[in-house]
Amino acid sequence: MGTTTPTKQTPIVEHSLEVGHFTFYQNIVVGVFSEGVHATFENATIPIQIATQLYGTEEPIIYISHRKNSYSMDPVGCREVVDLFPNFKAFGIVALNKRRRMLANLERLFIKKPIRVFDNLEAAFIWAEELLMQETKP
Repeated sequence: MGTTTPTKQTPIVEHSLEVGHFTFYQNIVVGVFSEGVHATFENATIPIQIATQLYGTEEPIIYISHRKNSYSMDPVGCREVVDLFPNFKAFGIVALNKRRRMLANLERLFIKKPIRVFDNLEAAFIWAEELLMQETKP
């Protein structure tokens, strides 16, 4: 169930969990939550723990949520998860339909990090890589 990406990046590792499938690249994590899941603080901390093991607490990370499936989310829990991960720099959302894009825009009220909504994964990766290049400049 791997996530394909048009960039030159190759996955470091992939994890299929009950809550969803997560692909870890160099400084970018792509998550696809499972159909019908309710994402909470409790079940979202597992991917964060994996990311912390891979990247540590200093390496800048961008998370891309690829919204292929329909699921619900606890926005307060999502904010708490983001607060647990200090090197989380930005949040990209790939939403393929208008309703999911509108819901993604509501998340800006809860997550105090840069958020950008895309209609395809390629654009999200390009944005993430540009942000990471800015982050590493002296």
